[in-house]
Amino acid sequence: MTDTPKLTLEEIKDTAARLVQAGVEVRDRLRALTLQALTQGELAEREIRAVLSAITEGVSLGATQRADEVKSALTDALRGVDDALAHAAEAMQLTLREVASNAREFGAQDLQQGLHDLKQLEATFLEIVARVAEGASGLVRQEMAAIAEHGRRIGTDTGTRVKAVADDLGNRIRASAHEAMDAGKQAARIVGSRVAALASRKLGELAARLGEKAEQLKQK
Repeated sequence: MTDTPKLTLEEIKDTAARLVQAGVEVRDRLRALTLQALTQGELAEREIRAVLSAITEGVSLGATQRADEVKSALTDALRGVDDALAHAAEAMQLTLREVASNAREFGAQDLQQGLHDLKQLEATFLEIVARVAEGASGLVRQEMAAIAEHGRRIGTDTGTRVKAVADDLGNRIRASAHEAMDAGKQAARIVGSRVAALASRKLGELAARLGEKAEQLKQK
């Protein structure tokens, strides 16, 4: 989480639309917006889905205002979102590694839930792009659907990152599972929330470092 004022889902949607419509550094700015939005809450599937829906709907609206550049506008914007999700996967990796090393406190069930949320990143992203495409019209609908289909066939940067992370974490979780205590269903929900909150904080730290590097490059 960050000290930046929390954006509502409607504000996230409106901001995404404006950034795409403006057409300036769209990929970088959508990555930054997505990172900001994801660090406001927990890196859990429900909250990730809500953020991605708002941003993708905004991207669709913004692209409709760039009639001659719909394809490039959508491609740049959604690549920015993909970049942010790849960083989210990295943050979740760091978190689950830490949790796996404290198996007695967290429990195998919580590790499995965190790993599930991680594995769902790419599928959730592409599902939302396809759903928003269905609600769009004209060239925006056509291009968004094509991007979603291409992602399913070829994969995304997020998917590549997730696969490597999941393979690593799967082995760690299996190795530590026998040490974990069964916290019970209620306790598991509490700890699962704690894991997602920790992942969000780590993503915030990562986003801050990325922002500092971007500023240094600009100054040069």
